[in-house]
Amino acid sequence: MQIIMVRFKVKQDRVNDFVRESVSDARGSVLTEPGCRRFDVIQDNNDPTMVAFCEVYDDAAAIDDHRTRAHFKTWEANTRDMIDGAPYVSFCRPIFPSARHAISVATGSQVDPWSAYRPDAVDNPHFQNASLMVLWVPLPVKPERVNDFILSALGDCVGSTREEPGCLRFDMYQDVKNPSDLFFYEVYANPAAFDYHAKTPHIARWRDTVKDWYARERTGVVRGKNIWPADNWNWSSGKPKA
Repeated sequence: MQIIMVRFKVKQDRVNDFVRESVSDARGSVLTEPGCRRFDVIQDNNDPTMVAFCEVYDDAAAIDDHRTRAHFKTWEANTRDMIDGAPYVSFCRPIFPSARHAISVATGSQVDPWSAYRPDAVDNPHFQNASLMVLWVPLPVKPERVNDFILSALGDCVGSTREEPGCLRFDMYQDVKNPSDLFFYEVYANPAAFDYHAKTPHIARWRDTVKDWYARERTGVVRGKNIWPADNWNWSSGKPKA
């Protein structure tokens, strides 16, 4: 399982064009590439020029395949002049959930915590609203504290997905080249669910534990809505154990 976390600063007068092109690329990736599990496009609520992707692929070969596709080449050519500065790109491995399938507590059946695709959801016009609350969060951690940070954060990941009905996923990723660069990728049913999460005892304990473990100021957070896919796609990771 390989994850690409990408963040763009888009020229203000090209935001709508960039979003349109990105949705086309994301849709083509998930619907036509066997190795692409998800390609989420999100936009910051306070700064619409900040757009981020969370892409999940089976392996490096699937990423190579993605780069050969016509929809990617079209996106690359059409958006080149829309981006303000170089994009931020991080190639990651999953820490939580793990690459293996999670177990559904309710049914005991195997569920896929990674794939966004739902055949019955693709073109349903009743679910094209973007009402989820998504957080794309870089976590620059002191190198000597990475293992401690991961162990502490796992409690927050598990607590959020297991105890909060409005928390659909709380993923943790690690940059493969720079292991001290971690990420949270959080999805909530709505902004109220995130507000609830922010006040839970487990998040308060975690914040207090890790407050001195950051290598520098946390910047570049994208906190906003799901542009694509729509709300009725598979956003949940289930209730993974670890």
